[in-house]
Amino acid sequence: MADGDYDYDVALSFAGEDREYVEEVARILHALGVRVFYDKYETTDLWGKDLYTHLDDVYRKRSKYCVMFISAHYREKLWTSHERQSAQARAFESAGEYVLPVRFDDTELPGVRPTTGYLDLRKMSPDELAHAILRKIGLQTELDEMVDYLRAYLVDYTIHADGTDLCFKCEKEQYEGHFPIRLLLEMYRIDQLDHMFLEPAIVPHQIRILTPTGALKDVYAAPLHSCKYRRLPAPATI
Repeated sequence: MADGDYDYDVALSFAGEDREYVEEVARILHALGVRVFYDKYETTDLWGKDLYTHLDDVYRKRSKYCVMFISAHYREKLWTSHERQSAQARAFESAGEYVLPVRFDDTELPGVRPTTGYLDLRKMSPDELAHAILRKIGLQTELDEMVDYLRAYLVDYTIHADGTDLCFKCEKEQYEGHFPIRLLLEMYRIDQLDHMFLEPAIVPHQIRILTPTGALKDVYAAPLHSCKYRRLPAPATI
């Protein structure tokens, strides 16, 4: 099955008692442009559905990967047992990895062998796990490619990821701005980043004005877009 045939890049399977940690992971993944199945994001879609059948479909057919948050609570829940069995059925049919175990503790689960590689959440923050998932599903490569693309055009800027934003900084223009990675990736995927970002740029662009004394002066005009700025150059005055 090709990547584009899946509805979700990753489905999260967890017990409600572990929601605080999982919700932060889901928030970061969503902000980074990952198609993530997380129950709170699907409230309207789940409304009125036969959840037993629907969740089996999600965990067995519609997700590229399943991250299983193993804990003592996870072992005891009926719904997590259902999700686990659906995910394991898919894993049995798959040539590569599908179930990605992460552990809050050392609880053993039926069908999850102790030799299966896992990540230890006692040593990882939600942000660290989210970025590990990003690398596993292959989206980190896409993000790196987009950053390289922008750097090739904005040669005077330092560009780096800052949480779920991309940070642009230019000492020459005394500018620093943050923009959502999810938005930029979506525009990059449909080949619209040039129109949105580079022409006209949402970073300041240089213009020449006539001053009251009649002299020409180069200034940097502030962008019109409303985004989260840390510092903007002073607006040009004529």
